[in-house]
Amino acid sequence: MINKILTFILIASLSAIPALADYKITQKRTFEEMGIETTIYSKGVRERRESKFLMNADPQMLAMMEQMMPNLTEISQCDLKQDITVNPKYKSYFIDYHDWSSVPPAKLARRPRQKVTVKGTVTISSVVVDSGKRKQMFGMNARWAKHTLELDRSADSCDGAGKMKIEKEGWFVTLSLEAKACSTPRMPGNDSGCRPKPIIKSAQDPGFMLEGTTTFYENGKQQMSEKLETLDLSKATLDQSLFEAPIGFTELDSYSELLKPISGPANTTATTTITGTQPGGPKPKLKTIAIDFFSGNASKLDQNELRNHISGKVNAAGMSGFAINSQSEIAGGTFEYVIGVEIKKVKESGASKIGGLFGKVTGNDSASQIGNSQANIVVNILGKDGKTVVASAPANVDVKGKANDAVRAAIDQVIGSLLAKIN
Repeated sequence: MINKILTFILIASLSAIPALADYKITQKRTFEEMGIETTIYSKGVRERRESKFLMNADPQMLAMMEQMMPNLTEISQCDLKQDITVNPKYKSYFIDYHDWSSVPPAKLARRPRQKVTVKGTVTISSVVVDSGKRKQMFGMNARWAKHTLELDRSADSCDGAGKMKIEKEGWFVTLSLEAKACSTPRMPGNDSGCRPKPIIKSAQDPGFMLEGTTTFYENGKQQMSEKLETLDLSKATLDQSLFEAPIGFTELDSYSELLKPISGPANTTATTTITGTQPGGPKPKLKTIAIDFFSGNASKLDQNELRNHISGKVNAAGMSGFAINSQSEIAGGTFEYVIGVEIKKVKESGASKIGGLFGKVTGNDSASQIGNSQANIVVNILGKDGKTVVASAPANVDVKGKANDAVRAAIDQVIGSLLAKIN
């Protein structure tokens, strides 16, 4: 659900986070015909955001939207230079560091499966223009200002060269008890775990926006706009546990894993065979198939999600599919077959990329089922040596959604007939 690097990146932490005091704020953002209500809890330089969608729709549509866009909780731990995204429904969370290029090895050691590539740079500029207008809002002095945030990606970055701009104009207040705020930028990555290294050119702080509009631009063209209003703001003593990783929840290795139930043994490599007895004699041994990493133009894809999807197709066909963690598992010769996918071409439309922005703004990239994407792939079933082609089929599709959706549809187009040849 997220092709992670996004054409648009929202660096929420460049806005002031209240320091040395506790606040609870409820705000409503409206765009198109949809609204989002967000409750923000702040304690020191830490922040927690809980959001819910506001829309008029029949129960079936609401259920579908809830499935596509589960309500996630965002916890910003500015002091630790990291953010935590929590899925309460599946009792899981993912930690995303602000700058993966400077994460201490000790922190990465506890997550050996985490595959993160730091590629290229993104130069960030944050500038504030004060209009001079003032008024009282929620018992505080508010100023009308315009905050312009610009991000310039280098040509060698995960998504290539590109420029993005976010303009916020409205009433801002200072919620800090003293001049201290978190200005460390957050750089969300793409589905394949690719992040650019952030370079801060300027980081002027507008304060906290209570009311106004936010407009998003890509390469000089306006893409979307939203309105913001504050419904409630109050002081409250908040428990520190609200701003920590939840106890008893499972830490995951990628953002995309948050958006589906925690996978069981079928998603980890195993070399044991399944045997047993049943009426009429012993249960036959299941064919074991390794799901290899993709080749070709796969940098913008969430390979974990797609490889697990293939594993599910293999299991449904009466065999055992395992998404490998390294090439050495294939070299060991423990699998009867290997499935490899070559990505010839994958392309997202502009509308689909806007969906990626929508997903990040709302805290759920699943919302990006917008626009069309194309995929041209070749699915190969190889022998146990991982080299000999046993069966092969090309697929070319154009679907509504993101790059991952297109590749998934292309896989579905041919995987059944390929598996039938070895089953």
